[in-house]
Amino acid sequence: MTPRIDQFLDRTVLVSIPALFSDGACRPYRLMGFELHGLWLQSDDLNQRLLTDATNEFAATAPVVFVPFAQIAGVMVPTALHAELPPGADRASVPDVTLPAEDRPAARRPRRHAGQRRTGQAVEEGRRRRPKTE
Repeated sequence: MTPRIDQFLDRTVLVSIPALFSDGACRPYRLMGFELHGLWLQSDDLNQRLLTDATNEFAATAPVVFVPFAQIAGVMVPTALHAELPPGADRASVPDVTLPAEDRPAARRPRRHAGQRRTGQAVEEGRRRRPKTE
């Protein structure tokens, strides 16, 4: 199941932005918004990288930075909660993305469509479940 980006609004996501950080490693950012062409991110790393000494006081206003998808190498989001979270992420910022029961691979069963006959095994199981009326 592909996670939806709106599940992670105002939460920590890991993003790789090689244009700003040459090592290409994912760093934790707070996802503040998203648009067709990029993400609105917030972090101290971005403030330190983009603000100069003359504009450093702007960091106190908790600025957000628009990063176009063309500058993003990858976005990592959790699909299941693990015991240890990445640096900078707190448990409260991780959304509940547990797969619904019907989307878990073990819970998937082939579905019958209208007009489709049951197999011999399904017929036998159906007989076992019904109470006998005599």
